[in-house]
Amino acid sequence: MDESELAVLERIQRKVLWLSAWMVHYANFLRPNPDGTKVGGHQASSASVVSLMTALYFKALRPGDVVAVKAHASPAFYAIQYLRGRLDVAALQELRSFGGLQAYPSRRKNPEVVDLSTGSMGLGAVAATFGALAARYLMDHFGVRHPERFIVMVGDAELDEGNVWEALLEEAVAQLGNVLWIVDVNRQSLDRIVPDSRSRQLPDLFRALGWRVIELRWGSRLKELFSRPGGASLHTRLETMSYAEYQSLLRSPASAVRKALVSTPDGDRNAALDHFLAETPDDTLPGLLSDLGGHDLGLILEAFDEAKRTPDGPCAILAHTIKGWGLPFAGDPLNHTMVLSPAQIEDLRRSLGIAPGEEWAGFPPESPEARWISGLPPLFAAPPPTLPAREVPERLEETYPAETSTQEAFGRLLGALSRLPIAERIVTASADVAVTTHLAGWINRKGIYFPRARPNFFAEIPQAVQWKESPGGQHIELGIAEHNLFLLLGAFGLTHELSGVTLLPVGTLYDPFVGRGLDALYHALYSGGRFIVVATPSGVSLSPEGGAHQSVITPGIGVGLPGMVYFDPAFAQEVEWILLEGLRRLLDRGEGEALYLRLSTKSIDQRVAPPPSPEYRSQVLRGGYRLIDARREPGYAPEDNAVHLFAAGAMVPEAVAATRALREAGAFANVFVTTSPDLLYRGLRQPRPYLEELVAADEEGVPVVSVLDGHSHALAFIGAALGVPQIPLGVDDFGQSGARADLYRHYGIDADAIAHAAKLLLGA
Repeated sequence: MDESELAVLERIQRKVLWLSAWMVHYANFLRPNPDGTKVGGHQASSASVVSLMTALYFKALRPGDVVAVKAHASPAFYAIQYLRGRLDVAALQELRSFGGLQAYPSRRKNPEVVDLSTGSMGLGAVAATFGALAARYLMDHFGVRHPERFIVMVGDAELDEGNVWEALLEEAVAQLGNVLWIVDVNRQSLDRIVPDSRSRQLPDLFRALGWRVIELRWGSRLKELFSRPGGASLHTRLETMSYAEYQSLLRSPASAVRKALVSTPDGDRNAALDHFLAETPDDTLPGLLSDLGGHDLGLILEAFDEAKRTPDGPCAILAHTIKGWGLPFAGDPLNHTMVLSPAQIEDLRRSLGIAPGEEWAGFPPESPEARWISGLPPLFAAPPPTLPAREVPERLEETYPAETSTQEAFGRLLGALSRLPIAERIVTASADVAVTTHLAGWINRKGIYFPRARPNFFAEIPQAVQWKESPGGQHIELGIAEHNLFLLLGAFGLTHELSGVTLLPVGTLYDPFVGRGLDALYHALYSGGRFIVVATPSGVSLSPEGGAHQSVITPGIGVGLPGMVYFDPAFAQEVEWILLEGLRRLLDRGEGEALYLRLSTKSIDQRVAPPPSPEYRSQVLRGGYRLIDARREPGYAPEDNAVHLFAAGAMVPEAVAATRALREAGAFANVFVTTSPDLLYRGLRQPRPYLEELVAADEEGVPVVSVLDGHSHALAFIGAALGVPQIPLGVDDFGQSGARADLYRHYGIDADAIAHAAKLLLGA
């Protein structure tokens, strides 16, 4: 790239720096702010990547590239989208306002410019990387090659998050030649300078995991100095300098910089370095010291070109930058939350040559910069989405044993689905619990997905599960890392939007470990991913396993998560209807949402369930139904001797057993199976809540006992919604090992406890 082209990019870079700083200033100081809350905007974190993003968006990007932008770089990102004609001034003026540009890039809120949603904790970086795996999967299964490349921009402090390295440890990631990470090594986190060990660890970690690493440590001027006779002494001094000392020198007067540079750790003078720097004026030293590779447009573009030449595996560019580059608080250890004062923004305006009244101006149409931008290839545009020609059936020709669990039913259903045409769109995933969550039948039919075929050395040995790995497989086996599972499901649940091909992702894990990956699950939903989570086994019904494997709080998580509907069915037929409806809703891109299916290993007598009917199915999918109707019994008096028992999942048999004990005591109990506490709770906002359809008007005074194998609060809203007294039963403490009957008795969720609670409400 010649000097004139670099000069154009340099002027574009200055405009990006100004606009990103100005829009944050406008939001904090000039836009009406009635409540006076600080708006913020991360000016410093955004400025550190201005050079990297200028080189990327105004030279290196190809139409097939999607980008996951560092979350705190959103002002620079929005400024670039404005200069590229995809946002207008009005949009920039609404940064962080209601309905405006989001604080962090969000595909859900600003889909016109954002490829992939990002946020804190490195989740966006990992989600994008699994997006690359999803794109590879589509290429192997459907011949689709769009998007072609996933570019991730992430801050070095985000790499402190363990979920990042959990993801990069996955074998399949090392096979992805369509992944480029750009790490903004500005050496600062929110509160401190990052540890010096990171300078050695980061490149070594990436290389150890099979990545090609390109380091942009020093800029062209420093590299030229290093090459002169005696320059090695300066190179050694800078390379061995601690991060904290380097940051302090960025904030030091020129004379102090020289003194520090030529001082040894023992306080002596480094004569060789002092001699080498003798002809370098004091006032040029700070500029030399801050000459880092992450701000050198020429070197950045060379690194991008080199990255394109590594198609066989992922590549990481470690670009050293200065947090707050170009701003008055550059390199300040506490600049994370700083915003420029009015006086400082005026100084920046003058230094960048921005005329008063031209704060929002782009480039004149006939300027070299405008011509350069108009000649760039278009940014990524998703292809039109297409839905599979095959539909999800209304029902499956599947039979169930008289005694079975909901987990076993799920395994049978997936086996039945594997024989249908729609199965080509289903991809399952598991965090090393595929066999124990009943995926064995599906795996034997569909195989394991891996980007390259690998030999199965157990093929000739009888095995319950044939572990055949190839690009044609339809199950993805991950390590024991639930963050990875949820972010992968989210990525595979976005292929409809990014690639135009709809997949139906189904992931399995143990229910207690939903909490382990909750941040990732929330991010996957926030990003718009649609998928099915089958969480099993659940509750203290997994009695021998103990509290570490017994879920308690997950029902509340299921009710509280947005973008996902939560079900806890009791019978096998209900699992079938819910699973099929969940798959169907994944195809409904308008109203569909993700599904959380909480299952149990507890076998239940299936003959207790009502016979299949359209009404039964409809009520299951709406959130619940009446299983036992005591109104038909002689002597039933709703104002005197009646109680409603609302039970979910594995606790339905205990509720049924309690009705018999109550009948012997002269009380009558109606049993309602709550298949979805989530939908019942949502329905309370409707003009006619479904709960009021389940409970007739003439039963308004009947008290309620609720019970589930989880925290009692998940059903505790029912009594208030009906305006009656309620005793909510559940597991409100840690689980423990023991026989199921002993645990049910201890936690007060067995039939006797249910009957006792009902008698208390009836005054007996």
